[in-house]
Amino acid sequence: MKNANPFDSMFPFSLEQIDILKKFEKECSNIQFAWLSGYFWHLAYQDSSDLKTKKNIFSLEKKKIDNHSITIISASQTGNARMLAERLNKYLNENNKKTHLVSAADYNFKKIKDERFLILIISTQGEGEPPEEALSLYKFIMSKRAPKLYDLQYSVFALGDSSYNLFCQAGKDFDKRINELGGKNLLNRLDADIEYEDDYVQWSKELLILIDKIDIASCSSSPLKQDYFSDKISMYTKYNPAISHILTNQKITGRNSTKDVRHIELDITDLNIKYTPGDALGVWYQNNNDLVEKLLQLLSIKTSDVVNIKNKNISITDALKNYFELTNNTKNIVKKYADITQNKFLKEIMLNDKKLENYVKQTPLINMISDYPQKISSQMFINILRPLTPRLYSISSSQNETHDEIHITVSVVKKIISGYIHLGGASGYLSELLNIDDPVKIFIEQNNNFRLPQDTRAPIIMIGSGTGIAPYRSFIQQRDNDNATGKNWIFFGNPNFTEDFLYQIEWQKYLNKGLLTKMTLAWSRDQEKKIYIQDKIREYGKEIWNWIEENAHIYICGNASKMAKDVEAALLDIISENGNMNIEHSNEFLNNLRLKKRYQRDVY
Repeated sequence: MKNANPFDSMFPFSLEQIDILKKFEKECSNIQFAWLSGYFWHLAYQDSSDLKTKKNIFSLEKKKIDNHSITIISASQTGNARMLAERLNKYLNENNKKTHLVSAADYNFKKIKDERFLILIISTQGEGEPPEEALSLYKFIMSKRAPKLYDLQYSVFALGDSSYNLFCQAGKDFDKRINELGGKNLLNRLDADIEYEDDYVQWSKELLILIDKIDIASCSSSPLKQDYFSDKISMYTKYNPAISHILTNQKITGRNSTKDVRHIELDITDLNIKYTPGDALGVWYQNNNDLVEKLLQLLSIKTSDVVNIKNKNISITDALKNYFELTNNTKNIVKKYADITQNKFLKEIMLNDKKLENYVKQTPLINMISDYPQKISSQMFINILRPLTPRLYSISSSQNETHDEIHITVSVVKKIISGYIHLGGASGYLSELLNIDDPVKIFIEQNNNFRLPQDTRAPIIMIGSGTGIAPYRSFIQQRDNDNATGKNWIFFGNPNFTEDFLYQIEWQKYLNKGLLTKMTLAWSRDQEKKIYIQDKIREYGKEIWNWIEENAHIYICGNASKMAKDVEAALLDIISENGNMNIEHSNEFLNNLRLKKRYQRDVY
C-alpha cells in the first residue's frame, strides 16, 4: 500500500504544486498575496459547481428561514416605540416564535419585498410626521420604487397623542400605503394614546393568537443588530428612574433676553449611569404646589380626598402633583369638562374645531377652570386629565469631559396670559422649584440616530438654533477628548448676540484652540432685516458643498416644523445648485446621506 502523503489531509495540492507555491511565496509582496487571494477566489466562485450548489442551498435555506421569521420594526422618537418593540420581541420569543428586531434606521427597506410577516411599532412627531429614524423607510415606501407586497402580512401599532390634530398620522400613513401595495392586515392597526399600556397588552395577545393560527414555525430569536441596543444599557429606565441631585442651575441668557435658558448640572456619582453624546436625559417632574391647591379650591375638592389610580388609592394632592399633566390644556380635556359642567360657552366652542384649537392654545387648564369653576368629585376631575409624562432634554456634556455629571440646557417655557405668568411643567420645575442638592428622577434615553462619526478624521457640520446648540456642546467636548482631527463647523441662530449667545466663552475657547474650525452666527433681531440660520446656510452654500464632498457629516437640532424644515430646504438648494441636480435628485442625494448616517437630525 502506498504511503499516505502527510500534506493530503491539509492541502488539496500535489508536492509539485506546493513547490511552485513556495517559489511564489518568496517573490510576492503582501499586496500581491492579497490580490492573488481575491483572484483565485473569483475563479473558484465562477468554475466550481460544488460552490454554486452550496451557495444555492444556502440561499434556499435563508429564504426558508426568512419566510418563517417575524420582523419587528421600531420607529421611535422618544423611546416608547422602541421599548414596546423590545417587549413584543421578548413576548414572541417566550412563545417560541422566531423574530428579527430592528430599528427603522437600520432596516434594509429594499428587502421589504422578501418579508412575509412584518410588525411596525411607530410613533408620530411634529405635524403628523414619522420619527426621524423612519424617514428613509417612509420616503421609500411612499415612492414609485416601492415594490408590490402581495405576500406580506403585517400589523401596525401606532403611538400618538390625541390632543394633536394628526393623531397617530405616521402609523396611519404606513398602514394605508402598505395596504395599497398589496399587504394584508394580520391584525388591524391600533392607534394608541399616551396611556397605551392596556392597549398594547391586548394587542400583543391578539397578535400572538393570529400568528399561532397561521402556524408560523417556532424557533429561537435571531441575533439583534449590535448597534441597535448599545452595550451601555443602564439599570435605570423610564419606569425605574435614578435619583440624581442638582449641582448647578445657572441662567445663561442676558438680563434683557426674551428667553430664559438655564444650564443645569446633575450629579450621577455612584449611579453607574453611562451616556453617549447625542443621547437625551429623561426628567420626571412634579407640578407646582400652588397650582395644585388653586385647582382644588376652584373645584371645591378637599385636599384630604383619596382617588384610585390603577387600583392604588392615593391622596388627590399627591395624584395632581406627581401623576397628571396640569400645565397644558387639550381638546379632549375641554370636551370632557364641557360635558361635566354643561357650560354653554364651552359647548359652543366644541362645535367649531378651529375655534376649539385656538381656545386650547390660548387658555391653560387653570384659566379654563378659573373662568368656569364647577364643584365636581376628585375622581371625576382626574378622569378628564392626561397622565404626566417625563420630558426629554438633549444632553449637553460628554461623559469623558464631565465624568460624574450630566449637563442639560433648558429653555423655560413662559406664557403671560391675562396678566399671569404660566410656566411649563418640566422647565418650571427645573428652573424655579428646585434648589442645589434637591433630588431629581432621571433616566437616559439613547439616541443611536444622532451620533458622531466613528472616524475622528471626518469633518462635521452642526446646525442648531436656541437650545438646539446643546448636543453640539457634548459633540465638541467628545471630539476634544478623542483628539479628533476632523474639521468642526457650527451654525447657530438666536435673537440677539449680546443676550442669547449660549456658551459663548466656551465656543471662543474652542475656536482659539483650533478644535472648532468655524462658527457661523445668525441673529434674527440685531438688524432691521431678520437673518435666520437658513439664510446663513445659503450664504455659505459653496463651502458647505465642499465639506460634503470631503465626507462631512451634517447634523440638525431644533424645532421640527420651523427651523429644521427651513434648513433642509436650504440644504437641498445647495445640493441642487452645486451638484447640478434637479430637486428630485437632490432629495435622493440627501436621503443617501441619511442612509449613510451622514445626515442626522434631532428634532422636536
